[in-house]
Amino acid sequence: MPRKPCLLVVYINPFPLFAAIRAHTRTEKAETHLNPNPNFQLFFNMMTKKLFLAVLLCMTAMTMSAQRTKHALGLHLGGATVDVEYQYHMSDKNFIDVTAGLFGFGDGFVAQGIYNWNLKQWDNWTPEFATWKLWAGAGAGIGVNDSFLVGPVGAVGFGFTPKKVPLTVGVDYRPMVAIVFGDECDVLSGGFFNFGLTVTYRF
Repeated sequence: MPRKPCLLVVYINPFPLFAAIRAHTRTEKAETHLNPNPNFQLFFNMMTKKLFLAVLLCMTAMTMSAQRTKHALGLHLGGATVDVEYQYHMSDKNFIDVTAGLFGFGDGFVAQGIYNWNLKQWDNWTPEFATWKLWAGAGAGIGVNDSFLVGPVGAVGFGFTPKKVPLTVGVDYRPMVAIVFGDECDVLSGGFFNFGLTVTYRF
């Protein structure tokens, strides 16, 4: 009597294997996302530090050079004028001050040039904070206020320059004998009340 063939069927559940493969793939993707390239991350950190140091050195150099420069630019807010101010420091003893701006709260325009002397300097009043200064000068101004005006200008000021910042802040008095030439020659009284605040930055 012939023997019947025997068929052996083995069933393997593939789902646990698929689950393990997917979990391993997700782990690799997460690690790649967090740290895509260790060498690139090291290079990026190194370049960031170098860039920060370069910016810091540039700022330090600019501050040190600004303390030695002869030029200064700022703003003067006075009782008779509102001006943009430029200074040229020829030495520690004298400087030229040039301003240009509104005269009489917008009624006119005036430009002035003043030669100043640094009369006195106090380094020990606040040795950790600033140097204090007293200055005075004389010059001339020219402008328009409905009519052409011109006249002599005086100045006396008192202020301070911080030790670590190339900035000068002060109060001053800049009277101008503003002689108006028009139908009648006259002197504008507003020029005598030019008490103001000056702020300049050495660049």
